[in-house]
Amino acid sequence: MRQIGSKLKELRIEKNMKQKELSDASGVSAFTISAVENGKVTSILTIIQLLRALEHLDYLDSFFQEQPISPIAYSKLLQNNKKRERVKTSTKETTNNGSEW
Repeated sequence: MRQIGSKLKELRIEKNMKQKELSDASGVSAFTISAVENGKVTSILTIIQLLRALEHLDYLDSFFQEQPISPIAYSKLLQNNKKRERVKTSTKETTNNGSEW
């Protein structure tokens, strides 16, 4: 939480914003912003609100990126998904009584 708070403070200062200005822009109280910047536990919603107001919501992108699968893991996945195919024997009609179904 200290690292997150420190980064949020850094972003706020880079934007030349005071805590009160960030509070007005984000809807988060100045008291909460101070607490977050000092490493106090907060909700992910508060962090999202602050990042949105600081125009850095893209910092969360790495949480939603899928990790590429390694070639070895992909090969194992393919081997596990292979299905044994059943060989069908052909059947010929042996009787033809003249009626079709």
